[in-house]
Amino acid sequence: MIDECLHKLERLAGKEIDSALLGYSGSSISTLNNRAVVAVGNPNYEISSEDKSRVLQSARNVALPMDRCVVQTIERQYVVDGYDGVKDPIGMVGSRLETEVTIVIAATAAIQNMYRCTGKIDLQIERLVYNPILAAEAVLLPAEKEMGVVLIDIGGGTTDIAYFEGGNLLHASVLPVGGDYITRDLAIVLKTSLEHAVKIKEEDGVAGPDQASEENIIKVQNLRGKEVREVSQQVIADIINARVVELMEMIYTELKHFGCLEQMPGGIVLTGGGAQLTGIDDIMEKNLDITVRLGIPENLRGVQSDINRPEYATVIGGLIYAGSNLEISYDNKQRVNGLFNKINYWLKEFFA
Repeated sequence: MIDECLHKLERLAGKEIDSALLGYSGSSISTLNNRAVVAVGNPNYEISSEDKSRVLQSARNVALPMDRCVVQTIERQYVVDGYDGVKDPIGMVGSRLETEVTIVIAATAAIQNMYRCTGKIDLQIERLVYNPILAAEAVLLPAEKEMGVVLIDIGGGTTDIAYFEGGNLLHASVLPVGGDYITRDLAIVLKTSLEHAVKIKEEDGVAGPDQASEENIIKVQNLRGKEVREVSQQVIADIINARVVELMEMIYTELKHFGCLEQMPGGIVLTGGGAQLTGIDDIMEKNLDITVRLGIPENLRGVQSDINRPEYATVIGGLIYAGSNLEISYDNKQRVNGLFNKINYWLKEFFA
């Protein structure tokens, strides 16, 4: 998959790509909030980059099981002699430097396998970034991230839950269920193929029974695709709703564990391919009693309207993140614009 994606992009760019920003997720993901303090080393008490590195390293030193590793450290804030809210302490004067960080933890084997896969195709990982951080770049407003908001990315096999506050990720977890579980339930109950179940879900599926119609009749093929029987949209909705309700219960449990239920004025933002299920935002808002909106990646100009869809949030967020955090060189603006237009078509073709 990575190999195919890389080769297609190289053909579009007309040049070899030897490094990339890589987004990651998985059921082993968890977060840990930590803080550390060090004494400023300079005699004149001016905080240096070395002081900043020391306090960050101290914050990263956490006891973990042998099969877990620190993948990413997110700097939330620094505190200089009791004054908090500092984003970058370098150059400030003080004798005591503290930091508060969020540490993203994952299974060591999963991370090693990612490096092994990219190594086999001679692709260097420029930076590893947790997927919801990328998606947040595309679908969240700065005010939402500052005040408190939950981003829920419903993928095929997993659902990422990430709570942002103060402009940064504060808590995250990954549920081992996603849109594929709804598809599988439809296929099993309706005795049809997974491919046909996907079509039914996308064209006629709704998240709640009250959104369905008994009069709307759907034709369902058997596993061989030869015989056809008819079921009402209400039956389809009942099957889907059972899995949606289960997912919402799991999400509520995680939010309760985060301790953010009373401090999220931004509410919930749903994104990912699973967020396109008709009515899922309304069902979630009604059952959780929390404001819910659909997260459409609109934070990047120049993207065609048919690419501004929730399932592309992480990919588009990766472009925004890379442009803001990595040094990118290019020959001229016209060439970059032409490449970006090509990428629009490539996204539609590759992720369709």
